[in-house]
Amino acid sequence: MRRLLTPLTLLSALLTTSVIWACSVPVFRYALERWPADQYSAVVFHRGPLQPEQQRVVDLFAREGAVARQSANVELKLVDLDADPAPQDLELWKRQDSQTLPLLVMRTPLPAPVPVGFWSGELTEENVSRLIDSPLRQKIAKQLINGQTAVWVFLESGDAEQDKAALEQLKAELKRMEKTLKLPEIEQADIEQGLVSVAPESLKLKFSVETLSRKEAAEDYFTRMLIATENDLHEFSDEPMALPVFGRGRVLYALIGKGINPGTIEQACRDLTGPCTCQVKDQNPGTDLLMAVNWEKLVTPTPQEEKEIPDLTGLTSFSKQGADAAQGLSMSKEKEQKSDQATPKTESVSAEQTAQAEPAKAETKVQTQESDSADAGTTELPAAGTTEAAQSSSLLRNLSILAVLAIVIVLAASYIVMGRKSES
Repeated sequence: MRRLLTPLTLLSALLTTSVIWACSVPVFRYALERWPADQYSAVVFHRGPLQPEQQRVVDLFAREGAVARQSANVELKLVDLDADPAPQDLELWKRQDSQTLPLLVMRTPLPAPVPVGFWSGELTEENVSRLIDSPLRQKIAKQLINGQTAVWVFLESGDAEQDKAALEQLKAELKRMEKTLKLPEIEQADIEQGLVSVAPESLKLKFSVETLSRKEAAEDYFTRMLIATENDLHEFSDEPMALPVFGRGRVLYALIGKGINPGTIEQACRDLTGPCTCQVKDQNPGTDLLMAVNWEKLVTPTPQEEKEIPDLTGLTSFSKQGADAAQGLSMSKEKEQKSDQATPKTESVSAEQTAQAEPAKAETKVQTQESDSADAGTTELPAAGTTEAAQSSSLLRNLSILAVLAIVIVLAASYIVMGRKSES
């Protein structure tokens, strides 16, 4: 009997854990609110002390530097090749096959699908700026924060006929998905636990497509990044690709060439819109993109005591400032270079939001009251769940699950004992 009880106990624990980690919130929304973007790795190889200009670029990554102020998900690592570097750093340096020093190497979040990195080059302010941000990334972020289910990036192959057929297939199927898919019904307990900060009826089932040419110079670094989200995408340079981006800039996976078909597109859409079967990010597929977006401020889940505040209070201000930023970013490359001192323009997205957070909040409340009266209460969140009530509800649900599993174990054990007695 012991041999049977042990696996039964483990199975019960596994079932219990899985149930607790799952929730009814759609994957795309849960990811937007609760999965922080993974950190990219910027490795600078050098020999001895850096020159003042090189140090100035390195300082961009400091706590108060431009990279940090733009909330880019990247961290810097300095490797002095004259100071007995760690074996793994030395190996990475050797694999660059370059004599340039200092050399900046960019890698996707570890464990990187492409360990050698997706880009390497001179340590300059221009390169850093283009690595952490681009017009298309700002455009994608803006759509995701405004509630888009996912933004599909269609990466052209360069073969006009092939690209046209695949793009039409993708757009047609996404339109069909918008009409036929249904979002899961969000359970009251998950709402009361604060697993979603917006009213369930406000969630959108909306997919958009952004086309990207591999020859687009302003998006060259972004294109390399997309291809590095999986370890073998570089082998399909002559095929179109479709990559759904959701959450805080996370690529689910890539559909390639003839793989861009109704079946695979529908499956990807279902993966993104179904209930979150596992809240643990690392146990879900996907690779994050490097983006200069302050997700925490723009998509902060609403605290329990502030539930009467309408959905995504920071989005209105982002929409205006994000549009300004996108406009600035879409200017010519020359203008971007001039504005290297003008980094404050893009930085101002987060800085101004921080400074204006309180007034914006007050303004949103006024707008909410007006909206409430106009919509006859349709934007109101579920009434009056206090924190204690939510915790109590959650506790009761978990206790109920444990009680049921305990009964199953006892019944199984009793059945086995009775069987043995009857045999004897």
